[in-house]
Amino acid sequence: MSVTANSVWKNCLAFIQDNIQPQAFKTWFEPIKPVKLSDNALSIQVPSKFFYEWLEEHYVKLLKVALTKELGENAKLVYIIKMENTYGNREPFTEQ
Repeated sequence: MSVTANSVWKNCLAFIQDNIQPQAFKTWFEPIKPVKLSDNALSIQVPSKFFYEWLEEHYVKLLKVALTKELGENAKLVYIIKMENTYGNREPFTEQ
């Protein structure tokens, strides 16, 4: 099986789910979408800037451990923030 953003994120989620409360997992990890994987960097899309800040404040260590388990010591996590209110654009505006 080739390593993809989806497979890496799925394995990270399995590890994270074992380490936090079910409600926290549902709230903070289920809405995240893996976007791409390149050079040990996993890009994930989060619903808002607040969401990103909450993850960084409360779950950064857990995310790092999960990602390091999957991708090794040089693993990186890139957030793509889906912006709300796109003024009629079909594609949501994203910020990296």
